[in-house]
Amino acid sequence: MEADELIESDRKILDELQKGRCTPAVLVDWTGLSKQTIHNRLNVLVAAGHVEKAHESGLYELVSDPRDD
Repeated sequence: MEADELIESDRKILDELQKGRCTPAVLVDWTGLSKQTIHNRLNVLVAAGHVEKAHESGLYELVSDPRDD
């Protein structure tokens, strides 16, 4: 996934994950995005290798920010 393929919700999620690990529930609170949008976009970002599930509790972390490439 290239930086120009990101949508606004991806940018919001990446911004929060740059600050540290987050659960989807925290991302919903901090970004104002819906639970479904967070779930869908995390799946896309994980599949692209930019985000990974860091813990079985649902904690996600940033691996690489496509905006930095």
